Amino acid sequence: MTERRLKGVNFHGTLRALERRAGAATAERVRVRMEGEGGEALRTGAILTGGWYPASWYDALLVAIEAELPDQRTIVRDLARAAVTDDFATLFKVISLVASPQMAVANTTRVLQRYVDGGTARLIESREGFLHYAFEGFDGYTARMWDDFVGGMEAVLDLMRVERQQTRVVAAGDGPRCEVILRYTR
Repeated sequence: MTERRLKGVNFHGTLRALERRAGAATAERVRVRMEGEGGEALRTGAILTGGWYPASWYDALLVAIEAELPDQRTIVRDLARAAVTDDFATLFKVISLVASPQMAVANTTRVLQRYVDGGTARLIESREGFLHYAFEGFDGYTARMWDDFVGGMEAVLDLMRVERQQTRVVAAGDGPRCEVILRYTR
């Protein structure tokens, strides 16, 4: 199966979050450190916000970030939360006034299509304080990419002004499938 493609906005949002957290020099070292064709494309400005790029290129970016900041074990998830928060803070302030977390997160598949070319999200169970999702068909995804993905989901709950409890990731790792259980209280 062909690996999924991700929008360039994913690369740029992650790098902006990294720069805010660790500084411009760190972000530049990550750009230099990123290997392969994706690294070359990033350094030459060929990764455009609206373009589509192989999942392996995004994973190479996350590998470079982890290599640059080896002592920060949760850096990938933390940056994803920061990037989503920065991109959607104003929108979610308005949405949280009229929508429940279930309603906001129920639109996951539609939102996903803007960032990932393919894959499906299925809501297994939804009740007050509990959301259980299965994501399938994300060919080319690695454990790092799932960690990034989960960080983005956590940011949505944070933006909904609920108290997020511990997230449980089930059946993840390198591969096209992941299940996520999100718990929260109001």
